[in-house]
Amino acid sequence: MAKIKYCIWDVGNVIYNYSLDPLHDWCEQHTSDFNTFQERKGRFSYNDYMKGLVSYDELCRQLCDFYQIPYQEKYKPEINKAFHSGIKNYIPETLQMQQELQSKGIENCILSNALPILAGSNKAAENIDPEHIFCSFDLGLLKPDPQIYTEVRNKLDCRFEELIFVDDKAKNTAAAAKLGIHTVTFNPQTIRKEINKILTTPLLMKQKERE
Repeated sequence: MAKIKYCIWDVGNVIYNYSLDPLHDWCEQHTSDFNTFQERKGRFSYNDYMKGLVSYDELCRQLCDFYQIPYQEKYKPEINKAFHSGIKNYIPETLQMQQELQSKGIENCILSNALPILAGSNKAAENIDPEHIFCSFDLGLLKPDPQIYTEVRNKLDCRFEELIFVDDKAKNTAAAAKLGIHTVTFNPQTIRKEINKILTTPLLMKQKERE
């Protein structure tokens, strides 16, 4: 088994909690058809925007159309504010684990299906090298597409088995595991135990002893 070199973290609800509730509240306040809004709430797809295929201006128009909101230019900064209001505090267990990994010489990275509008609000930016932050809109891919993990592996110039990947969605960790990546489906109560289990497997420990 190869030595672990990198631990790759998802962002939303792994590094910090995130909710679209403030955006949904804004949409509910501005819709012209409350029944349609209720039927469609939470069903809008951000995939093209997260892949970098749609501009923020177009996203705002699509969002308003989907939720039956008569579009106005002045809504763009209000929608921006609603997106940012969903950002919560850094999850303490994640920060502690990242610091422990760093002390062991294991670099922390990010791989996120991310909203470009939030790119400048990454709470992990102070703790993780910008060269180790990988976002869907830069790669043009979304998890759990296997190609996105391959792209990150190539950029890090390492083997799949030298990576740990942490995500809160089981479908994303399952796709990574099929490639040979060590994976953890995030739970703040068990994250330290699960990562240390990977780091203390017999083969990894024997390799560490040889170094």
